[in-house]
Amino acid sequence: MDDELLLLQEKLHIVAERLSNFAPTKQNAEALRAEYRQLLSALKRFTPAA
Repeated sequence: MDDELLLLQEKLHIVAERLSNFAPTKQNAEALRAEYRQLLSALKRFTPAA
């Protein structure tokens, strides 16, 4: 679980960094979307099943 937590922390950091340095271009938006999807995927591992 520690590895998953580190992965989640890394993805969150990447998304936060992209948002803080965001320049509105198509390439930046696509990169942010890709990183955000990876973050959401990592977060799903920590969400209890209903």
